[in-house]
Order: sequence, then C-alpha cells, then structure tokens
Amino acid sequence: MKQVAAFFALTLLAAAPVSAAVIDYDVVQSPRNYEVADKEVELRWDDLFSANPAWISRQVTFLSLRVPQKAPTLFAARLLYTGEPWLRRDTDSVNERRWKAADLDTRTAILREVRWTRDPAMAEVLEQYLHTETEPGLVRSVLIDLWLLTPAATPALALRLAVPTLPDRLPGAVAAATRQTALSFLLDTRGVDAPESRAALDWALLHATGPERNHGITSLPHGAAPDLLKPAILRLAGELGRGELDDEGRSGLVLCCGRLGAEIDPELATALVGIAVTGEREIATAAATALAVNVSWQATVPVDRIEQRAADPHQDPVVRDALLNLLLRLDPAAAERAAGPGSPWTILAQHRARLRSWDFEKYLK
Repeated sequence: MKQVAAFFALTLLAAAPVSAAVIDYDVVQSPRNYEVADKEVELRWDDLFSANPAWISRQVTFLSLRVPQKAPTLFAARLLYTGEPWLRRDTDSVNERRWKAADLDTRTAILREVRWTRDPAMAEVLEQYLHTETEPGLVRSVLIDLWLLTPAATPALALRLAVPTLPDRLPGAVAAATRQTALSFLLDTRGVDAPESRAALDWALLHATGPERNHGITSLPHGAAPDLLKPAILRLAGELGRGELDDEGRSGLVLCCGRLGAEIDPELATALVGIAVTGEREIATAAATALAVNVSWQATVPVDRIEQRAADPHQDPVVRDALLNLLLRLDPAAAERAAGPGSPWTILAQHRARLRSWDFEKYLK
C-alpha cells in the first residue's frame, strides 16, 4: 500500500503546475562553452552530444533530477543544437548515419522528459524547435508536449504543419506523415467543425493524393463534413472518367462512399450513379450502397442505366446484388424486371410493391 500511495503522490506532483524555470539562452547558443561544476553532471551533459551515448534515457533523467533548475536550459540547448557530435579524441571518426540515429534517440528522450516534468519555460523552446524540425516522429512528440503546456496555442501550430500551402507553414509540413499527424491531432483535440480542422481537412480531401487523402477520409466520422466529401467524390469520379484513377484513388472512392450520410443532392447522385453503372466491383458496390441510404434524389436521376446493368446475367454477382438492392428501394417494378422470374429479388420486389400499395391505399379509405 505504501508503494501505491507513493506512486500516486509522484503522479500528482508531476501533473501539478510548476513555476517556470529560467532558460539561459547564452548556453543554448553556445553549449560547448558551458562550464559544469559537477563532474557527474558534466559526464551526462557531454553524453547528450555523443554519437555513441550510453543509456541516454537514464542520462536525461539523471540531469532532470540532479539539477532540476538547470535541466530546462540543458534540454533546450540540446534540442536546438544543429552542429556535429562532440568528439572525445581527435582520432575519433563519426559515422553520419550513427550520429543521426543517436541524435534522434537523444531528442526523443528529452521530449519524453519534458512531457513528464511539464516545465512552462519549455513551451517557447518547443515552438522554436518546430521551426527547424522535420522528422515526423519528433514533430508528433513536440505537438503532444506543447498541448500539455499551452493547449490554447497548439492548434494554430498544428495547422501550420497540416497545410503546406500556408505562407507561414512550418518546415515539418513538407512530410506527408507529419501532415497526417497534425490532422489527427486537430480532429482529436478540436473536433471536425473547428476552423483549424476544416482547413486541414480541405487540404487532405481536396488537394492531397494517395495515402494522405485516404487518411483524411478515414479520419472523418460517418456523415461528417458532407460539403467536403462531395467535391472529393466528384474529383475522384473525374479521375475515374479520365482513366486516371489509381489503386489509392479507388480506395479513396470506396472510403468516401462509406462516410457519406443522407445528404446526397442531384449532382452527387448523378456522379454516384455513373460510378455504380460503369465502375469495377469495389467502387460500384460502394456507390450503390451510398445511394441506397437515402433515395430522396430518385426523381432527378433516371434509373434506366442502373436497371440495364443489373439485368445483365453476365454481370459480377456482387455488383448485381448491390444494384438490385438499390432498385428495390427506388422502383420495385424495375428490380423485378432486372432480376427475372424465379429470383429471390423478384419475390422481394413483389413484396415491396404490395407494401407500397398498402401504405398508399390506407390514405384513400
């Protein structure tokens, strides 16, 4: 019980707000000139700049506990450091790939420690760090740290990472993985309808391509942002008509159809009908299923083409079933003609017609 109580005490202590430390920016600008009086601290400090650090997470934690007032300055200096590794001997040679890996591990460990200590003074350092960092994993970690320190200011920074066409975009926006991370962050923290989220979704759905576009589509809840889904579907339908739709585009079209709610206007319905009657199995069935959700558009779009494809006995059975299900909701007589005698769809169509007749006749009595 004492161990459990101690654990919760430490957790509450870490989560409690602390007074901001003072960052010594002279050390940040010239970390090599920093003189450390404590020999143990000096060894750990030097290890932060080594291409072969030993147990770097432990070294970072040691500095945080040994010199808690100076640790933010040391961490800021290492995060913003862009030079070469510190060599212990003149004869040492450093492999560039090894230094890059060690640098990534060191920065990651420091960002984890910042997340734990949550010193408000690090907020300005982290924001400055975002102006130089492009590695997606580190950018993701910085966003989390900033959200814990300054939740009100972080969405604006995330937007500058999510949309690469902004004039004040951050360097990390060049990587699709970072843009996807920023979009997910905005949707999780601000919701779909927030201005920052809408701007990021606009880029992902209407300007990006491939996996990035598909990530934006899958990030949407069902029925959300119909005003963005519609132009995204029309854009993909145009690529399909021009023969430019690749595998990622097909997946995107299926995902868009799956996210559609009941808001289908005549223009969108026309595009979906075109996909349903000409597309391959995956996109044709997805379009037909989306149309079947809401048939309020049926008076504006003729069903002849749907019936024609559904009546083809050589058609893909999966596509036929999807189209017959759609016809059943639109026009049971057309479904009966397309299915032919003896088909289960014919029996369903006749039953549907009787239900409609009964529903209509009750108003005449």
